[in-house]
Amino acid sequence: MALNFFSQGKSDDAESGFKRDERKARRFFEHAQTVADARNYDYAIECYVNGLKHDPDNMSKHEALRDVSLRRKVSGGKPAGFTEKFKSGGPSPLDKMLHNEMLWAKDPLNVSLMQEVMKWAVEADEAEPDLHLAEVAYWVGGLAMDFNAQAKKPKKAVYIQIRDLFSRIQAFDKAVEACRHAIRLDQNNDKLLKDLKELEAENTMQMGGYSGEQKTEEGGFRRFVRDAEKQRDLETEDSARPGAALDETIKRRKAELEEDPQDVDKITKIVDLLLRKDEEAAENEAIQMLQQLWDQTSQSRYKMRIGDIRMKQFNRRQRKLRAALEQDPDDPDLKQKYEELRRKRLTFELQEYRERVKQYPTDMALRFELGRRLYQSGEVDEAIGAFQQSKADPKHRALSHEFLGSCYLHKGWFEEAVDTLRQGIEAHPADSDRVAMDMRYLLMDALEKSARKNNDAEQAREAQKLASQILQADINFRDIRDRMEGIRKLADELGAKTA
Repeated sequence: MALNFFSQGKSDDAESGFKRDERKARRFFEHAQTVADARNYDYAIECYVNGLKHDPDNMSKHEALRDVSLRRKVSGGKPAGFTEKFKSGGPSPLDKMLHNEMLWAKDPLNVSLMQEVMKWAVEADEAEPDLHLAEVAYWVGGLAMDFNAQAKKPKKAVYIQIRDLFSRIQAFDKAVEACRHAIRLDQNNDKLLKDLKELEAENTMQMGGYSGEQKTEEGGFRRFVRDAEKQRDLETEDSARPGAALDETIKRRKAELEEDPQDVDKITKIVDLLLRKDEEAAENEAIQMLQQLWDQTSQSRYKMRIGDIRMKQFNRRQRKLRAALEQDPDDPDLKQKYEELRRKRLTFELQEYRERVKQYPTDMALRFELGRRLYQSGEVDEAIGAFQQSKADPKHRALSHEFLGSCYLHKGWFEEAVDTLRQGIEAHPADSDRVAMDMRYLLMDALEKSARKNNDAEQAREAQKLASQILQADINFRDIRDRMEGIRKLADELGAKTA
């Protein structure tokens, strides 16, 4: 029997107080989609929450509720009123989780409400042996951590609570991340440093496959999540013949769908199975099914998933052409096909991310991805605007500064490039990885060009110092040996003029 991570620490013979009713849940979910399409977002939120009362660990519906909440926010929706906030929602942890999730849906950027949803999801996961709400807690906790990091004044207490909740569901990778965030706000706190070492040790053991008396092939929370899903979807597969077994499972799922062709959950499970085949024909079939869902519901996540599959297909075709070019680099037809595909892929991705940013204007990760495509397509001014916003996202802060520096260099704005790249280097925690090396190289380049333009000996000497650091770290990095000679000569010439 496969390990079910979400029930770890729960008694196998415990009596659950919760009784699942997927049929009732489905009716609420379907109605929620209908009223959301009509832009009746408050009623859609109510329907989703009522559906989740009968099927509370259905992650796709939590995500759909989040999608509606963001659409409501963009349309000008206000937070819940005083009376609504102070209703209890019910006596059980599950009741409290869903009540707070309803409040969060009406105030989707509120970190305190994210914390409450996560807290009660953990409590409900521990209280209800038959539910798998650790996955919900993991999802909400990640959002809470990201939004706290984006705040003007991130709160250490938020990171500590999130860390402890992640630890309770044994998501030690995220607990480590939360603890590191807390340490950045209180760097001399010995207790936090000690806690971090203990969490890192737990995470190392888990990633290595050891957790208590359990041992798995691959460790980590996400691995356990995938194993749980795989067990539910493919429990009858023949492991000796995975390809044939997957086809058989798809066939069985399609037969089940014929009994209820409008069952969104069954359709999405078939889509997941088709995508596991990693074949274009199966992916195209999945796209057709997702297109039907998009046409029926207008939920952006289906359209975004179609886009993700299309981008994956473009990437696969480009890899094949690149491999062919490496074998025959002088073939003009291959060169032309490769360039045409590259342009086609960039055009598609640019349109895809424009639509996503329009749909989710507060998602800085999407703005970063849009900025990358704008930069690649030569739309530098618009790319600058995207990166200036995406640098607020801690996960993309360093790379946003790097791209911004490149944009400013492209436009000949050397002083702006220097300032931006210095900020990026300061914000980046590592000093020897690829991103750090790239930013130092770009800063060196900006300083050299500014020194030549302004006859500034001090900037030339700083560029020389950076070139020396890069050379000592990796003598084969880009063209650093040749650049070092030119910068040293420039520093000597400008230094002689000012002597």
